[in-house]
Amino acid sequence: MRVSRNMMFDQSVRSMNKSLAEIIRLNEQNSSQKRINRPSDDPGGMARALDLNSYLSQLTQYSDNISTAQAWLSLADDELSEASKVLTRLEELAEQAATGTLSSDQRSMIAQEARELMAHMVSIANTEYAGKSIFAGSMTGGNAYEMGLSATVRDASLNDGAILAVSGSATSSIYVEFVDSGTVGTDELGYRYSTDCGTTWKTGTLAAGSTVLDFGTAKAEMVAGSAVVATATAGQGDGTALWIRPAAFYTGDMQGDETVYHYGGSSVTATADGIFNSSVAIRVTSDATLPGPITYSYSLDKGSTWVEGNVTSSATFAVPGGFVSLASNGGNTVLAGEQFIVEPHNAALYLNIGKTSTVQINSVGADIFGGVVSQDGMTTVVGPDVSSGNLFESIGKFIGFLETNDQDGVSAMLEAFGTAHEVLSTAQGAIGGREVRVEFAQAAIDVGTSAAKIHRSAIEDADVTQLTTDIARAQYIYEAVLSTSAKVMKMSLLNYL
Repeated sequence: MRVSRNMMFDQSVRSMNKSLAEIIRLNEQNSSQKRINRPSDDPGGMARALDLNSYLSQLTQYSDNISTAQAWLSLADDELSEASKVLTRLEELAEQAATGTLSSDQRSMIAQEARELMAHMVSIANTEYAGKSIFAGSMTGGNAYEMGLSATVRDASLNDGAILAVSGSATSSIYVEFVDSGTVGTDELGYRYSTDCGTTWKTGTLAAGSTVLDFGTAKAEMVAGSAVVATATAGQGDGTALWIRPAAFYTGDMQGDETVYHYGGSSVTATADGIFNSSVAIRVTSDATLPGPITYSYSLDKGSTWVEGNVTSSATFAVPGGFVSLASNGGNTVLAGEQFIVEPHNAALYLNIGKTSTVQINSVGADIFGGVVSQDGMTTVVGPDVSSGNLFESIGKFIGFLETNDQDGVSAMLEAFGTAHEVLSTAQGAIGGREVRVEFAQAAIDVGTSAAKIHRSAIEDADVTQLTTDIARAQYIYEAVLSTSAKVMKMSLLNYL
């Protein structure tokens, strides 16, 4: 076969281009220090590297979440430590004030410090991280607590629930006694009150049919039908006695604030009670009249399957997680096919710190600090009661007793503060436990990240020693191709004559 000059030229160019392309490829690897710079370099290796990059991105997000969780939990831990110090000081004050030798003026001075400590405790409960309240449940946009007024009732047959709500303001606790015995909302009742520990007294009259006591700057609404007992001698307190004193109102949300949606033609209303972890659908099977019997079924999977044959005779549906109670709202009948859907509410905020692991970063202040809430014009205690560790209510009562020189009341708060301290320590321990979990999760993330990076490096990183040798070899080959091509292209038929 005759070899033409065109064939020699083409072959030389192809050899030069191939050698030059190899040099360019190796120099690109040398510049990036990567063996794989495009899918065509190693399709299988590129696929594995992309999977590892996705995995590392997930780990990075988990690590970011862990950093956020650590910040929230560390701040909460520090603030509860501060709250514990404040509570310790309140316990010391209670021990001092319970001493029988203290005068009214001395207890008033202690009350001034107690008010400042309560204000500081409220500021602790309103702590924010990056503008988010950490003790308000999921309602992080505002303060967890606001200061207001509430009441303490001392009576053989009444408790604090006899006072629906207190409005207005008072710079000092107001002590109230009744001049007349009778029934609130029925009888005309005289009463007296003092704002200076019994030094001076003012009088008022609760008109028949009225339930609101007026103290000038503040008012208290009592439950109609409450039977009160008169105190003959002012300050004696042997009848029904009231203390209008400071209180902390919780404005966050709490676990178990479920919403019930009603789908149907009847006018009944429904409320849920319990702790529901997922939505529950309730369906009335046949027409019925409250309170029952009512036949119903329920579903835990949004209506895909139903548990049939349930009957209630008290207008209360028993379902997993709690109860749904019906009440008349202008009608007392329910129709077949009507449904009531319970949608749970979660006051806890969770962050993913692993593929199957989450951690709660916030806290429900009512469970730690207690206090009261105002709903529908009524003031009710939230969290534990005073005997079970309601911190803010214990402080409020303590201040009321101090400012009215009630030694017995002050003494009773000693035990209440001790119980509240236990609740506070338990909450701090729970937060500490979450901090430990987060630390372990971060350690696991670090191990996973390190292993994934090593694996990815093994797949896509270039071997620098081998790469240096390959570049030198490619340059030698290229130079040899150039030299050989130059010699061949100079040759002609005359070289063989």
